[in-house]
Amino acid sequence: MEFEPIKEEAMTSVERVLTAMRLKEPDRVPVWPLIDFLPANHIDVTAQEILENPDKSQYAYEWIYHKLGGYDIAMAGGAMYMMYINPFPDFFSAYYVDWRLPGRMLGVNEPPQLVERSLNNPILTENDYDRIINEGLLWLANFDRAGIGDMTKLSKIGAKVEENTIKWWTHYNVPTFTDGAVVVPFDLLSVFRGSTNFMKDIYRYPDKIKEVCDFLIDDVILMGEYGISQMKGKTLLVGAVRASADFISIKHFEDLFWPYFKKIVSKYVNDGFIVQLHMDTNWTDRLHYLLELPKGKIYMHMDERTDIFKAKEILGDHICIQGNMKPSLFTLGTPAMVEKKTKEIIDKCAEGGGLFVGAEIPDNAKLENLKTMIDTCKTYGVYRK
Repeated sequence: MEFEPIKEEAMTSVERVLTAMRLKEPDRVPVWPLIDFLPANHIDVTAQEILENPDKSQYAYEWIYHKLGGYDIAMAGGAMYMMYINPFPDFFSAYYVDWRLPGRMLGVNEPPQLVERSLNNPILTENDYDRIINEGLLWLANFDRAGIGDMTKLSKIGAKVEENTIKWWTHYNVPTFTDGAVVVPFDLLSVFRGSTNFMKDIYRYPDKIKEVCDFLIDDVILMGEYGISQMKGKTLLVGAVRASADFISIKHFEDLFWPYFKKIVSKYVNDGFIVQLHMDTNWTDRLHYLLELPKGKIYMHMDERTDIFKAKEILGDHICIQGNMKPSLFTLGTPAMVEKKTKEIIDKCAEGGGLFVGAEIPDNAKLENLKTMIDTCKTYGVYRK
């Protein structure tokens, strides 16, 4: 099926995103709706197919891209499979963490759901920190959620993801959301221990956690680089959640998280990748630490828990910021409410460049609300030279 062409603008999305990331003013503010399973509620494709079928998911993502009139960062078809069927230890890997997947433990149109074994039956016990140092992490793998058959599909689906990634970059001139990802050891250990147990551990065994993080960090960096090499992609996502102000003190942040996060990001920037910092939860009181990262080489996604206006004040001449529309606005709000919030972010954060407007989009979002955010960035978000 042929789609109607997207209206041409002064810049392509690739040019626009890279210009904003380099802290300069593009033709307009880039807009990024993070869409994963939303198309399953609008066309003949299931959540299971979006996860497992790279051809159908690519069609679904192209369909929604055209339906909304085009936007500035897209998901490559098949990329969700590579995320959830990651053979390496990762926050999303169904080989290590208890993810319920559509068409398996869930209905075909239900999105993946994490069941965290947080207290009584953690994946990792307090005695296993030493075992990680002695044996690594591969002994933690299980095949309850994903199997050998999934493992054998990785190379075949990976080739299709590479093809779809190239199509977004070259045919549509749109960057892809992520071509590889890594989680800081602190977050990984938190998921394996369960958040309740781990929050106790950082007081009981801080030296042991640091020892494990020191042991894991170089391998974690290599895992991220290996993943993106298989996709021949450009964007590496570095995710962080549980070292924010919602979880730990500044002292524990400085001791157990920040040195490792900084090492990962600096290495990927030096290797020439586009680095996306995917910072969920509240990072407002530790934004100033990001000034230690390379300037003009990164963009940072934040959700509504982080104060985007404070982020602009602190990081505006150092790191491109992305966010921070509330996901609930797209399901419970009205176009007028979405327009008002989009304009507020543009008014307070767009000057000088270094801004994307966007949000993680719920699967039941109203398309008219989503299109309002996109259209507002295309009209109200224009930089007038």
